[in-house]
Amino acid sequence: MWWRLGGRAGVLWAAAAAAAAAAGVAVMVAEAEALAQVNAETLQQNLFKPGVGAFLSSTITLAQGNVELVDVGATGRLQYQTLYPPAEGAAGEGTPPYLRHRVLVQGNGHYADSQGHPFLSQSYLHTRWTAMWHPRVGSEIFAQHQYNRFFRLERRSLLGAGVRVEIVHTEPFLWWGGSGYMLEYEKINVQPGAPDQRETVNHRWTTYVTERVSFGGGRLIVQSTTYLQPRFDDFSDFRVLEELETSGRLNDLLSYGLMLSVLYDSDPPTGVQSTDVRMSSNVRLTY
Repeated sequence: MWWRLGGRAGVLWAAAAAAAAAAGVAVMVAEAEALAQVNAETLQQNLFKPGVGAFLSSTITLAQGNVELVDVGATGRLQYQTLYPPAEGAAGEGTPPYLRHRVLVQGNGHYADSQGHPFLSQSYLHTRWTAMWHPRVGSEIFAQHQYNRFFRLERRSLLGAGVRVEIVHTEPFLWWGGSGYMLEYEKINVQPGAPDQRETVNHRWTTYVTERVSFGGGRLIVQSTTYLQPRFDDFSDFRVLEELETSGRLNDLLSYGLMLSVLYDSDPPTGVQSTDVRMSSNVRLTY
């Protein structure tokens, strides 16, 4: 369900909701751990609806007997957004509305073990404010916190800002991207005998592009997002994340999705592989 709020009341409500969601997601992820890089442009079904919106997807698998397995995870997103009036920035009939402001909080927690041995443990919390001062050009400010046991990452905290551009804005094809500066603090669990620094502070250039194609009036959506994050003082130290997502709407509330994620880190901690590939499916509740 979406609510429409305007003016100062809407902004104040969004701030309060973001704070409440941040507290709730922080509790959810406090005991878990996260991917080393996060996609803040996660595929959304209700991309062009103003007001307050949210989605939640989860997975729970429990098995005992020949195989003992525990797999519990959840991803959630809460946002408030406003749109430009249809006449502003419109390129023609059928053009979807342009984003004006968006405040979002997004979080994930996932833990899995087999026979009592953990093999997946990840979490993150991401907050972002997007302000499109022109229908096609705007600014973004974001903060993020992560933790990942299997990447030997005890903590990664990010703070950044940049520009966002709507490159192609038509139905059914959308193409947008952003670029900016990111301050990164990392604390890792150093492998015994490894030369890695336990704590580092880096200045990175972060850039992303997203392409989205919808079919059947939005019943099926395919979206690709690519991130590139090199260090300003050493471009040979960089990370690349590619996520390919598909989502099929089952009804107004439920959708089913598949995601392929490929992460490459040119300088991972000792004992961590440079490339990580994952494929997952989910059932998502959106309102």
